[in-house]
Amino acid sequence: MKLEHPERVREEVRKIKMPVCSFCKNNYEFPKGTTVVQKEGSIRYYCSSKCRKNSEMGRQNKKVKWVRKSDIVKAEKAKKEASYKLRMESKK
Repeated sequence: MKLEHPERVREEVRKIKMPVCSFCKNNYEFPKGTTVVQKEGSIRYYCSSKCRKNSEMGRQNKKVKWVRKSDIVKAEKAKKEASYKLRMESKK
């Protein structure tokens, strides 16, 4: 039995990404979210029952207002963070 170096094991653990909601693409939280395993073996993660129900009804996430609104807010937040980083780098 070959033992691996502890740093290699830590790197592999860091590479694991948290799943995102299959409907709204928000972060999926294990204690709060729902994981659905379908018959063909595909796994769907939902952050809330609202996302799960909308997906089961066949709605498209691009057409739902509350998902589009959150996408706009995320984009604005990313722009602010990028501009803040640029300002901090220019001060140095």
